[in-house]
Amino acid sequence: MLSRIFKAPFTGCAWGSSRLLINGCCLVYLVIAIKLLSIYFLWNADLLMGIALAPYICRVKHGEHSMRYFLPSVIFGVIALIFPVKTTLFVALLFAVLLFFENFKGKVSLVLFFLLLLVSPLFIYISNAISFPIRIWLSEVVAGILSMGGIAAHASGNIIELNGAEFSVDQACAGLHMLSMSFIICLFIIAHCQRQTIKRLGFIEIALLLALTFLLNIVANLCRIMLLVLFKIPAASVLHDVTGVICLLVYVILPLLWLSNFYLKRSAKIEKHPRQKQLVRLVPDEVRYPFIHLLFAGVLIVIACNLKSMDELSNKGADAVTLSGYKKQLLESGVIKFDKPGQLVYLKPTPFYGPEHNPMICWQGSGYNFTRIRKQAIAGREVYSGILAKGADKIYSAWWFDNGSLKTVSQLEWRWTAAQGSKPFYLVNVNASSEAGLLKAVADLPGVR
Repeated sequence: MLSRIFKAPFTGCAWGSSRLLINGCCLVYLVIAIKLLSIYFLWNADLLMGIALAPYICRVKHGEHSMRYFLPSVIFGVIALIFPVKTTLFVALLFAVLLFFENFKGKVSLVLFFLLLLVSPLFIYISNAISFPIRIWLSEVVAGILSMGGIAAHASGNIIELNGAEFSVDQACAGLHMLSMSFIICLFIIAHCQRQTIKRLGFIEIALLLALTFLLNIVANLCRIMLLVLFKIPAASVLHDVTGVICLLVYVILPLLWLSNFYLKRSAKIEKHPRQKQLVRLVPDEVRYPFIHLLFAGVLIVIACNLKSMDELSNKGADAVTLSGYKKQLLESGVIKFDKPGQLVYLKPTPFYGPEHNPMICWQGSGYNFTRIRKQAIAGREVYSGILAKGADKIYSAWWFDNGSLKTVSQLEWRWTAAQGSKPFYLVNVNASSEAGLLKAVADLPGVR
């Protein structure tokens, strides 16, 4: 009986109530989406490209309704209630809207779901977390390949030294710019191939193609860096960007065009024809499971009205954190500042579900440029280190993650440990005016308590 109540659409004389429900849910979702666009999304080239491609990618199978987004809507709705931050609200809203639309109009192409995730800040957070270790690894691989070819090359962090010249593997070479563009191109190719055939790819098949795109992107970046180093092309040169475009075309786009067609022929399912549009138009649009959509809309309103910042959720134990011998100050941003003559230490609470927020992001926002970034061991601690430069000003910096018992630079290790219920982790950032001062500051730094 209860399932019938949940499932029953509005019919007959209740058609006006059905329209009221549809308009009400649309209004709630639209207001929350506008709010997120203003406070959460970054209006960059990726977002604008996603908006431009959405009408082409969005294919609706009218009359073929689905509940496939119900379980994700429930899971992320609960997560957003527990952790009411902008990212969880966005994901909960995304699944709720897709569930509502597929119960109202019909099934939407899965490619659109992946596209919305890619143009959101969620992808930026994930990309920032993985791009830095990839940059260090690419530098080492390029130096190793050149050395095997008889060319004297050496990698020190993100710096490749070749015949006395230095080349920096910056974020543009192996960061989110080329990666996000590759993913968006992959989704466009999938959507185009599906439009040209009567076949469609499922969730797993699309995810596998995106994973393959990631590997192709790594290969493209590797070849690009080798060409830039071998031909000594400076970052300010037009050839620097031209080389990147050529590598993207040769090592990513062309293979994807061939692989997508091949994959569709071998793995894709033949798309079933929906009910005839003439028949569908005779029946007015109705909302299936009205109670569920009202519940989700109410939950999203509660979350949107109680949004908190990541700092508010992670700073609960900040007052108890101490470093012996340092003067402590709690900043408005949630960062804990410790200082003493010649040394400056920042501690930022980092929950396992939070975005990456390393010193390269913070200090660059203050006008500094990071150079000579590398992984090294100081006093038995494995840390990342680099030099911050702004004009004649230089700051030597090191950072790692610490919860008092575990000290690591591995994103996977500290997040997994924190997710299992360990003591809170902090991003520890030590800064000094000289390299010798940094080594001494790290070696003498007491553990986080």
